Amino acid sequence: MVSPKKKITTMYHHRPWPDDDERDFTWGELIFLALIVAVIWAVYWLIIHWVDHWVGDWLSWYVELLSPVMALPLLWLFNRYGRNPLHWWPMLWGHVVRLEEHNAELVLMDQAAVVKVMGGPMRVWCDIRDKGDVYLKFRRKRDAVWFGLFPYFRSRKSKRQKN
Repeated sequence: MVSPKKKITTMYHHRPWPDDDERDFTWGELIFLALIVAVIWAVYWLIIHWVDHWVGDWLSWYVELLSPVMALPLLWLFNRYGRNPLHWWPMLWGHVVRLEEHNAELVLMDQAAVVKVMGGPMRVWCDIRDKGDVYLKFRRKRDAVWFGLFPYFRSRKSKRQKN
């Protein structure tokens, strides 16, 4: 007679992490992050100061200290539009089309997935301005008109209504 194998269970006694939305930083974590940023800023300032000293002191003291502030707009651009400068065209031009209810599949998709399906970042940009309002910005007017006349996606609900 073969005895059945016993199931081995391991009990873990830990508190699971709360969701990211509910988790707040503690003061210790914020102080640690601020300390890291201060050290990086100080090392950067020392390098700029030494280079400026050997070049002939042509920078003012406040320019040396505040020069990393010039990187903030670039960080915003990298975060919003990506690292490739060719993909920054929605900042300057484009033809905006608001997605309606007959494009339910596009509205429910992620921004990156919509851009990929519609032709990539060189052709279209997806922007969510308000909750539920999704806008596509086309680089060429021809693509915007084509999408307006023949939307790539139609919801199943509208297809059923037509039949």
